[in-house]
Amino acid sequence: MKKNKLSNIEIAEFTNQLSLTLHAGISIFEGISIMRDDINETNHFIHSIYKDMDNGKSFSEALQNTEMFPDYTISMINIGEETGRLEEILTRLSKHYQRLHENNENINAALSYPMIMIAMMAVVVIVLITQVLPIFNHVFQSLGTSINAFSLFVLTLGKTLARYSWVFIVLLFLLVGYVVYVKNSEKGKLKLYRFLTHFPPTRDLLMKMALSHFTSGLAIALSSGMTIEESIDLSKELVKNHELLSLRINKAQDIMKEKDIVSALTETHILSGMYARFIKIGYRTGGMETIFDNIATRYEKETNDRISRLIGIIEPSLVAILSIITGIILLSVMLPLIGIMSSL
Repeated sequence: MKKNKLSNIEIAEFTNQLSLTLHAGISIFEGISIMRDDINETNHFIHSIYKDMDNGKSFSEALQNTEMFPDYTISMINIGEETGRLEEILTRLSKHYQRLHENNENINAALSYPMIMIAMMAVVVIVLITQVLPIFNHVFQSLGTSINAFSLFVLTLGKTLARYSWVFIVLLFLLVGYVVYVKNSEKGKLKLYRFLTHFPPTRDLLMKMALSHFTSGLAIALSSGMTIEESIDLSKELVKNHELLSLRINKAQDIMKEKDIVSALTETHILSGMYARFIKIGYRTGGMETIFDNIATRYEKETNDRISRLIGIIEPSLVAILSIITGIILLSVMLPLIGIMSSL
């Protein structure tokens, strides 16, 4: 049976704990042993790692056997073991996966907030149409008059909604089921991700997020002693779901067979403007990993700022739409009623 991969925050916490353990002068095996003692569940992956390491396997081999860690994480830890820089690699991995987690949380917030507001709008409108308007209709009938054409249309719509309410309940359950599927299924997340890349407001946002992941991965790989070619080949796995960026990276790898990394990244428009100048400086000074880490941090900030602005636009817009719809419905019955009362 295929095991579920650990979430970004779980990997961040796991690698952070182990980096602190190594920093304290405790071996990786002892660190795993300490973590195992704090875990009650016998089927927890920590127990599996401890058992494999106790049988002579390396830390990276033990991680791979759990089938719960991404290939990128395992490869980087394997390099850390071979180069003696495991503590540094674990620290950088923790920062990297914390960054991924925060980005995903921001995206979820940006998507879920409008859905909640739209659901609230639908509930308010349906209550007005199915519960409030019929009351006004009875008032008009008792006064020996009738409501206007628009109000009659809305009232008829309300009766129809009430008659087929079971259809809307089924649709609601289907929507909730789809949201659960997307949230808990890798295939569902991938479909939603690729769907969002086709819309201008989210396309640029997801590109910046993918670039943050890619450059963060490059920074970790380069800090471990890997060549730039090896680092790109490994880090592109982090953005394999973003088709456009993946194509650009593959094109950059072809260009690097004849030109340097700066030309490859700029000609394929992976990096441009200020970031391209940063790469040129890093390439000349030999500080590429620091430059890539700085770029990843900047892209992360740009992504978070963009999400905040997007929510800032959506919130008042939805409130305004709800107010207008509610006002139109109420005015359609209140104005005729006021006219009748004034003529009495």
